[in-house]
Amino acid sequence: MSDAEDTDRPAEGGCSCSEARAHLETFLDHECDGDLYERLAAHVASCRHCGQIADAEVHLREILRSRCAEQAPAELRARVLGRLSVMRATSTVTTVTSAQGTTTVSRRTIRYTQG
Repeated sequence: MSDAEDTDRPAEGGCSCSEARAHLETFLDHECDGDLYERLAAHVASCRHCGQIADAEVHLREILRSRCAEQAPAELRARVLGRLSVMRATSTVTTVTSAQGTTTVSRRTIRYTQG
């Protein structure tokens, strides 16, 4: 699919290619809400072009993860964690029921400040 073919009309799955690309990283990180995640998953599964982009991003992440396998020394981790304190921690659990079934999405947000 060329950019000229890419329209903002929702494709199969109720999501346009532009919307899928705009939310690709949050989709792959499982950080978007249930409805958006389902629409993006359906679109990426049905759109060859967006599926290829998502596959390439996943492959790139796998390469980076395999190349960045070194771990920081334990004393560095202890120093960094010792300088941070939790400012706020929140948990959100959302249950969405649709014709396809029930989905539960959990999200935990932790804000740190320098201690």
